[in-house]
Amino acid sequence: MEDTGPTAFNPATDVDLTFSSFDLEDTERAPDTIAHTRFDDFYRGIEPANGDNADIGETTTDIRSHIDAFIRATPAEDGKSFSKVRNPLDLMNQVIASGEVLNFQDGRKYIADRIASGLAGTYNSRGNGAAIRFTDQAAVLENAALNDKIWIYPTLDWRYLPDGAEGGDVQEKVYRTIQYVSRSVDPEDESAQPELVSVLAGSRFGANDFVTLGYNAPEFATADYLSRTAGSIELRQDFVTDKTDTLFIKSPDKQVLDLSRHGVNEPADGSPDCLRVELDYSMQIVRIFSSDGEPSMIPAPTPDDPDKTENNPDYCSHQVDGDASISWATVAIPGRQ
Repeated sequence: MEDTGPTAFNPATDVDLTFSSFDLEDTERAPDTIAHTRFDDFYRGIEPANGDNADIGETTTDIRSHIDAFIRATPAEDGKSFSKVRNPLDLMNQVIASGEVLNFQDGRKYIADRIASGLAGTYNSRGNGAAIRFTDQAAVLENAALNDKIWIYPTLDWRYLPDGAEGGDVQEKVYRTIQYVSRSVDPEDESAQPELVSVLAGSRFGANDFVTLGYNAPEFATADYLSRTAGSIELRQDFVTDKTDTLFIKSPDKQVLDLSRHGVNEPADGSPDCLRVELDYSMQIVRIFSSDGEPSMIPAPTPDDPDKTENNPDYCSHQVDGDASISWATVAIPGRQ
């Protein structure tokens, strides 16, 4: 399918690409592919600095195994990193960085032009009704499950906002959104589909550092993954301020981490409804926070506002360092310190 030309102020058009494979790994032509995948830093960074504690080692393995289900990672021989992944977010990020898709390049160049002019600009596939479809040729030949051979992206969006845009206190930034959603299948075909159901990812970039070829280094990034049977995970990454990665795990029906091996009291079903794994790269420490049956917000009425609420300090997302259920020292990850 050919690009059909840009529309005013939004150059997004249809993109239909066929790949020999959706698998991503380092090659002679692209030796840093894995280094740019979303979970590479976190996956390696949670490695304990002292490998003598068997319980911590098992928990580290459990975290990585859970991530594997969402990004379809193939662990390296040492188990401390991965050598291959197969998922829509990492593939789209690499395709954009390659600079080989004309319309994606049109989008980045348009945003760069708007930055140079100091004018807000948007590339948005959904806004133009533009379809983005990727097809895995090898999977097609193997007659693989529908969602293993065709990936649909309802939204690819770049948005530039100059300082003070729309009368607010917006800083000069570029925001990018990538959305993948699996296609519906008949009930008898569901079990053959990949685990991943959807991904919604957002990144923020400094406008002055925005480039039109290669990878743009984000300041902040989030990615929310939903699966068929393993619940969901969300990764939040701060590359400039706190220099942390935070993984939120939601799996109410299935235990992911056995915190009882660390002396933590678990709920009767063995699965806390809130799990947060925080990796502080500067301090080289992992902290795991958990809570069960705690609401995110609690009442905090005042005479002027009887309906006022505030963050619940007992909810895992709002717990502070000293509330961690378990922590351990980690190896250093160059570039994230």
